[in-house]
Amino acid sequence: MRSNTVDTRSSWPARLPAAGLVAAPLVWLAGWVVMRLGGSAGPNIGWDVAHALWIVSFVLFGAAAYGLYRMAGSSSTGRVALAVAFTGAATLVVQMVIDLAVGWRAADKAAMSDRYDEVFAVPGVELVFFMIGPMLLFAGLLALVVVAAARHTVPVWRVLLVVTGIGLMAAGRQADGVLRLVEGLGAVLLWLALAPLAGRVGAAGVGQASWSGRRRTSSTAP
Repeated sequence: MRSNTVDTRSSWPARLPAAGLVAAPLVWLAGWVVMRLGGSAGPNIGWDVAHALWIVSFVLFGAAAYGLYRMAGSSSTGRVALAVAFTGAATLVVQMVIDLAVGWRAADKAAMSDRYDEVFAVPGVELVFFMIGPMLLFAGLLALVVVAAARHTVPVWRVLLVVTGIGLMAAGRQADGVLRLVEGLGAVLLWLALAPLAGRVGAAGVGQASWSGRRRTSSTAP
């Protein structure tokens, strides 16, 4: 008997990147708001919540990078950019775990400073997980958007929006006082640049999954 069931389980790889494109900047922004509202005075619950949100956001950024890779097409440049973004996302997750562990082991802000001194005494930790690694995520994302624009799957103005968003996030991180709001504005611009792309990634992936499911169903012996 021929089955009419369409197997859509294979559509999940499309749904996760689409969710990442929409949610990653917003979840990061939520963590940023929590940190600005008192988490930076840690160790406290705000510190823990902000870093937990950031861990989720960096996983979602990795998924978003895969979505951009699919839009950019399978090329050597795209694969390198994807690997760079994945590496950056992984190092940022490790950085967040380190931050959480430091907070849990410290009674106050001064003790946190001492704990960080212990962590940074390990060769390579500060360089890899706090300096070079984090830059790789956003460098990889930008490279993927540029490749997608070169293939005419992303408009050039959206590339400029990504550049502006990342630039403001980086600049705001070095600012103090009210100028720190620039960092949050950068995240909003990054969301405006990436979120509209989710529909393209999701629609393409679900369509491919449905076609694959129909093909498997039609080939089933009666």
